[in-house]
Amino acid sequence: MMTHDIEVAGERLTLHAHRALYWPARRMLMVADVHFGKGAVFRRAGIAVPSGDTEDDLARLDGLIDTFAPATLAVLGDLVHGNATERSAWVDDVRAWRRRHHATDMLLIAGNHDRHFDVASLGIDVRPGHLHVAPFVLAHHPERHEGGYTLAGHVHPGVAVRDGWRKHRLPAFVFDRDVGMLPAFGTLTGLHDVRVEPGRRIVAATPAGLIPMRL
Repeated sequence: MMTHDIEVAGERLTLHAHRALYWPARRMLMVADVHFGKGAVFRRAGIAVPSGDTEDDLARLDGLIDTFAPATLAVLGDLVHGNATERSAWVDDVRAWRRRHHATDMLLIAGNHDRHFDVASLGIDVRPGHLHVAPFVLAHHPERHEGGYTLAGHVHPGVAVRDGWRKHRLPAFVFDRDVGMLPAFGTLTGLHDVRVEPGRRIVAATPAGLIPMRL
């Protein structure tokens, strides 16, 4: 299944296998940790990684916007990865993509990596700290807030899934009592393993579908 509905803080949320979350009541699509330009940063450092990561991520965003027709796209931190200039190819690609989706409001809850680039120059509204959209608090760091249930990124959560004798590490959505974490959206992002434990809801994401985890 490519989508999976879950109730959080009394609201229905739809998880998508392409590592995104949709909130129907607000027509809000959320992703976290896109890290545009990460491949370019690696290549400048002499690390051999293939190009095309930005194009792949923009194509997935295109598909999600086509699927859900959101009024708003909210990025929960780290839209970009590192320093860039106006000559960086990914900057032109993202600006062209933003123009194609001019009817969709887009906002970024600034993350620790976003200080390296003027994200507002891409046509995206930037909010420092966190944003209260009842009953949720949209943030980058997964910390408890008094104002509501926190939805955040930053951690790049992942979980181990066994397929017979093989073990796969997969990105995952994680929902605890007061804080929920989205998987990293970006193609070149790593994983931080989280445990399946009582009271914690975890849904692993694969390109082919979602896997709700059980103890």
